[in-house]
Amino acid sequence: MSDIDAILEDRISTYRSDLFELLAQPSISTTGEGMAECADLLQSMLEKSELDRVERLETSRYPLLYAERITDETAPTVTFYGHYDVQPPGSDDDWVTPAFEPTLRDGSIYARGAGDNKGQFLTHVFALDTLSRYEKETEVNVKLLIEGGEESGSTGLIEYLRGDPTEIADSDLVYVADGPMHASRRPTLIYGNRGIISYQLDLETADSDLHSGNFGGPAPNAANELIAVIASMFEGDEITVDRFHEDIEISAADRAMVADIPVDKGALKSDLGIDEFTTNDNYYERLLLEPTLTVSGLSSGYEGEGKKTIIPHRATAKLDSRLVPNQDPDRVLERISEHVERVNPRVKVTKLSSFPPMKTPLDTPAAAPLLAALEEAWDTEPVEMPLLGGSLPAAHFRSELDVDVLVVPYANPDQGNHSPNEHLDLDCFQNGIETTARFLQEFTEP
Repeated sequence: MSDIDAILEDRISTYRSDLFELLAQPSISTTGEGMAECADLLQSMLEKSELDRVERLETSRYPLLYAERITDETAPTVTFYGHYDVQPPGSDDDWVTPAFEPTLRDGSIYARGAGDNKGQFLTHVFALDTLSRYEKETEVNVKLLIEGGEESGSTGLIEYLRGDPTEIADSDLVYVADGPMHASRRPTLIYGNRGIISYQLDLETADSDLHSGNFGGPAPNAANELIAVIASMFEGDEITVDRFHEDIEISAADRAMVADIPVDKGALKSDLGIDEFTTNDNYYERLLLEPTLTVSGLSSGYEGEGKKTIIPHRATAKLDSRLVPNQDPDRVLERISEHVERVNPRVKVTKLSSFPPMKTPLDTPAAAPLLAALEEAWDTEPVEMPLLGGSLPAAHFRSELDVDVLVVPYANPDQGNHSPNEHLDLDCFQNGIETTARFLQEFTEP
């Protein structure tokens, strides 16, 4: 057993207790419940840690918490990003134990925020504590930036990054421990993420709903027309919006990396409860390297029990498009809007929100020491992915600061983030702490 392993074995119960304290404090950014109290608690915890400076950075939304430990001005600087807000827990009846009463059960910590993201960003704080008890000191400068609005649009973070982010302007790397690792439970290194543009389509065809017997046939039907607009965007599983795929930059190295990602399609279909996938393309090629156009919600007419014989006069659809490197969200939405205008000029297109795609070069200097740290901590070869299928606000670090960003999820594949009974496996929690500690020992060249 190495010295770091021994220190972790000795300290892990203390780290777990500290995590439980933070998990017990609600912090729901969509409603504001517990946000101020959680920021206060986290600030107090950081001030008691192995960090030299802790500040609260106010925004028009929720405050950011910033902390640092500077050891050598000439050494590389790593900024660890995370968020202290969580998703609403939903119905109490869906949880085996209450969402904000952290519970250890079957080798996992159950609570809202256990994996997303309190349990993951605290690993960095605990790694610094571990290293402070280890004889070999690191020379890496460490900074933490923890936001309070990731689950509700990251308004405060974006405001900060687009202002004067002097605290982290000298960062050589932004390190994000968020999300679940690969389904194989192998440690995972991700070099970027797809972007997203969310938008809404609205159509109104009359002053009110109409009687389907008195007016059915001659009168326009908002539901039918909006469905026709949406259908016009597809041919089979292919997106047919003109110039939708322009600007995409995917390298041969990206495609080669994707080809090596292990996939068990049978297990995936079983876990998802589906019979077949919609494409015969390589699973990860389609998931990670292709943009999407997804209908996430449709609303029109009567939606209660029984029947109501009407012609709907209003229809609404909510959609999102996941975007790959070099696609600009607003440019893509402009092309979608042009398509909708051609098919049915009465349909209104409204932008809801967006994040840009983000991609760090595969040869970033941080990759080799990070892969070594992952293999040492987890005792197995890591999985590398050029992109995450989802979208992260961390993309704004690269677009605003032009700094390398790496995503290193520590949570178990079945963590259930955003779902009832969210949980973080204890071995993932401990291995995450060890990964951060070993990486800080090995990262010497920015």
